[in-house]
Amino acid sequence: MNYTTYLFDFDYTLADSSRGIVTCFQNVLKRHGYTEVTDEEIKRTIGKTLEDSFSILTGVTDAQQLAGFKKEYGKEADTHMTVNTMLFLETKSVLIALKDAGARIGIISTKFRFRIKDLLNQHFPDNFMDIIIGGEDVKAAKPSPEGLLLAIKQLHATKAETLYIGDSTVDAETAQAAGVDFAGVTHGVTTAQELSKYPHRKIMATLEELLDKNEELPSKSEESPCEDNTLPDKCNEPQQPDCDSDTPSLPENTPPPPKKKKRISTGQIILLVIFLWLSYEERKYSDSWLFPILFIFTLWGVSQKRRLLPERIIAFIKPRWHPYAVRLRAFHLKLVRGKQAPRNSQEPCTCRNCGTTYVGNYCSRCGQSRKTPRYRFSNAIKNILGGFTNIDNGFGRTLIDLLYRPGYMIRDFIDGKRIQYFRPFQTLFILAALYIMAVQVIDPEALKKREKPKAEQEIENIITARDELIKKRDKSKNQIEKQTLDITIKSLEESLEKNRDKSQKKVKEEAKEETAQSDSLQTASPSDSVVDTDKEGLLDELLDSSSEIGEKLGKYFDNSPFLQKVWNLLRGWAHGNKAFSIIATLPLFALATLMAFHRRKYKLNYNLTEHVFIQAYIACQILFLSIVILPINGHAQVNDLYELPWWFIFVLFWWDYKQLYSATWWKSFWRTILMFFYSLLIAILFAVVVALLTVALLYLLKPFIA
Repeated sequence: MNYTTYLFDFDYTLADSSRGIVTCFQNVLKRHGYTEVTDEEIKRTIGKTLEDSFSILTGVTDAQQLAGFKKEYGKEADTHMTVNTMLFLETKSVLIALKDAGARIGIISTKFRFRIKDLLNQHFPDNFMDIIIGGEDVKAAKPSPEGLLLAIKQLHATKAETLYIGDSTVDAETAQAAGVDFAGVTHGVTTAQELSKYPHRKIMATLEELLDKNEELPSKSEESPCEDNTLPDKCNEPQQPDCDSDTPSLPENTPPPPKKKKRISTGQIILLVIFLWLSYEERKYSDSWLFPILFIFTLWGVSQKRRLLPERIIAFIKPRWHPYAVRLRAFHLKLVRGKQAPRNSQEPCTCRNCGTTYVGNYCSRCGQSRKTPRYRFSNAIKNILGGFTNIDNGFGRTLIDLLYRPGYMIRDFIDGKRIQYFRPFQTLFILAALYIMAVQVIDPEALKKREKPKAEQEIENIITARDELIKKRDKSKNQIEKQTLDITIKSLEESLEKNRDKSQKKVKEEAKEETAQSDSLQTASPSDSVVDTDKEGLLDELLDSSSEIGEKLGKYFDNSPFLQKVWNLLRGWAHGNKAFSIIATLPLFALATLMAFHRRKYKLNYNLTEHVFIQAYIACQILFLSIVILPINGHAQVNDLYELPWWFIFVLFWWDYKQLYSATWWKSFWRTILMFFYSLLIAILFAVVVALLTVALLYLLKPFIA
């Protein structure tokens, strides 16, 4: 039988939401004094309605009281459910394979539809599921077939071509009542033996068995010949398929397996070899990364469509790689979940501060933690550091998460998990201060170089480059290379002389201009200052007006010592202030990110203000890595925004967006490029607007100059 429609239960079938369910149940039950209910007892009720579950766990039968439990559970679920729900390892690949094969897929659950969508939107694009039937869509919950029949009707499918997959006996009863085939999966607490008592197509350990070619025969427990005591020999013999039976021996109820990739072509191999050779030559003679990046992306693109290794090698590697793939998947789940809040202790404790006896991790009266140890060397250092800097609360955790799960951490912070993380702007200012301290220790000359004029800095750069080339020429044994270096050194020396001549000439011209201005101020009359505006261009007029306005503003500030001190303080603070420079770029990148990820499947309902906080954390990540890499470089680039090269900063943005928006690497790559393109456009537009406002301001102030 060919199935075209696959309908799934949600809890314990596609996702493990047991942690969230148990947390919500325990919070409600303990609030009403039911402290003896265990987690396993709660897990046994998963799949039933909330009223039935609370009735089983508490023994309460009053409908009004059960409705109150349900209402409190809903409030708890708003906080704990989505963040504590994770898809099973194979769920995503199986659903995508079914979808690619042309099957229709849907979910039938007692859970609210919006909670299911909140989780699915983190892993799949919009409208990936053909239908989702939640608890609010039906009048009678499972095992009533109402939800299952409603999905079949809306999908215009038939019962014969529909397979329902679930983990509990309630799901088996639902499929039996609806008259559709059932496949059980033992993800949950229901065993295979319990599921096999109901009619089923197969009992699976994982959902991947849906994609197997060979499947079990339909099992009808009530029609099994083993129940007939008169046929013991027949039960002990292996059953052979009946060719005359209407039931097929090998039902074709699964989509075809995915197509095998073709082997890499000769042209693609040649292209990769050429890029690899060009990458080697480029890195040998320059610091550019153009061809290595092209090689990596070409290799990546080819590997998505073609098979790079022979099938025998792949068959040899695959079983040996599988344990590591499982560990990598487990590590990925750990990245997504992050550090979980500690469980509440059930042992009573007496607060050392106020003497109140309580149950939990914190005193219900004064809020002091139950973990209040004696002062030892390990916790004394942390306490002293927190007293001077106030950076003990979550600062280390924030830096660690920024290193290995930045996007997930940012998403957790924006979604409300903020108690364990340090605030982004406070983190940014602290890291900027640590950066300046690191520069003063590692490269104190960099701060002095920043204050030098541009011309002097260019002369020093030329001298440094010339000295390095001279050292390289002295070490070289190749005559051709020596001749090439001699030519380069000679050109640098000529450039050095020209820059020195320009610098001296500029000094002389500035001295002459000051002398001429002082003479003209002494001898000029009001009539001499009249300018024939008909002969001047618009640009010259604006320049003259701006210089006059500048002189008047300068005189005004000189006559007001207080304003002069404030202006000098602000200018000195802004000049070379790393945190100020970074904060100035945050709105630019925030707006560009909002534009690049404006589609609904990427947006995650983040507004512009939230995007500013997101960019603040990304800036903290880059600045922290700049501090880490500073001792390795041995020199600081104080005039640059960060110490990292541009391509590494791009990779960090790419990685952060991939985790934050749960997109693929490929889509995140192009969206990151689009984000930087929008940033450039916004910067150009901002510069144009500032120029126009300056021109308008000059025209408005021109009448007051005369």
